[in-house]
Amino acid sequence: MKFRSFLKDRITYTAVYIISTCVVILIMYLTLIINRLEIPISNIFYAFLVSIAFYMIFLLYDYCRNKNFYNQLNSILNAEEDLDYILNIGSSNNSEQEIFKKILLKLYKLSGNRTIKYEEAHKQYIYFVNQWVHQMKTPVSVINLLLQEQVNEESREVFQSISEENEKLAHGLDMMLYNARLNEFNLDFNVESLDIISIARKVINDNKKSMIRHHIFPKININKEVSVESDRKWIYFVINQIVINAIKYSKSDSEESKFITFDVIEETSKITLSISDQGIGIPKEDLSRVFNAFFTGKNGRKTSESTGMGMHLSKKVCDNLGHGLLVNSQEGFGTTFSIIFYKGKNIFNL
Repeated sequence: MKFRSFLKDRITYTAVYIISTCVVILIMYLTLIINRLEIPISNIFYAFLVSIAFYMIFLLYDYCRNKNFYNQLNSILNAEEDLDYILNIGSSNNSEQEIFKKILLKLYKLSGNRTIKYEEAHKQYIYFVNQWVHQMKTPVSVINLLLQEQVNEESREVFQSISEENEKLAHGLDMMLYNARLNEFNLDFNVESLDIISIARKVINDNKKSMIRHHIFPKININKEVSVESDRKWIYFVINQIVINAIKYSKSDSEESKFITFDVIEETSKITLSISDQGIGIPKEDLSRVFNAFFTGKNGRKTSESTGMGMHLSKKVCDNLGHGLLVNSQEGFGTTFSIIFYKGKNIFNL
């Protein structure tokens, strides 16, 4: 607290002191007049100034005496996350400060206990989600194997439909698992130099059945390795999510073939991987909210398959990795997502 603020808080006290001093001087002066005693006005004015001077010295002393306590309160107030300043708060100078100190320490203790309980419950929840997802992925894999073994001409269409729904189930489980792991991102990543084109090819290979089914074909416009610094598992998730969305919003009932195009632009300070589709595009009014949690937009309401979490998680992953993720689209003409890998800096924003 600055001295100006300190004085401002004591305006009422100052006003009362000045008024009471004036009243006392006036009473004494009137008494002297009644008793026919004269005293120079300058002496009265001098006494008034001396009284005010003593009062100002007292205020300055009081401020200096409590300045350390005020500074510690400001430190607690300005602390963004860490409240450990409360434990280092100095001794109190009066009963009021002692009460403040006890209240702050009590609040700190209650907050700490609740945080510990929340963290423990959260860890149990994450553990349960991880175990449940892994258990559910086993029957999904078994169903997929059974479908491959049982396919025949008579039931091909039925099995393809079951296979498609099974893929959606597997993708949903993966998204849930990644969402659970994202909360402990700093414990679950490994930075390495990797070929982003090989990651893109793996994503294409993992989604080839869905692409073939909907007459969508990949096109990679670069034939060399492109090395970037990232985490293999997390960047795979981002690219895979973009490709899945591209397939979802490009498929149609017609036999017309469409393409998902992969382009790489290498610059001095960054490498940009752009993934473009020829789908229905994103309305202009929805572009700014594509990365918001649970936002499905106009297109999501059309397909009824969107959860609004895929691109939100992708954006969070890119933010944590220090990568950029941009979107550019025109309704009716397709969408382009660009992942920007920056060079020459600490990419992990933990």
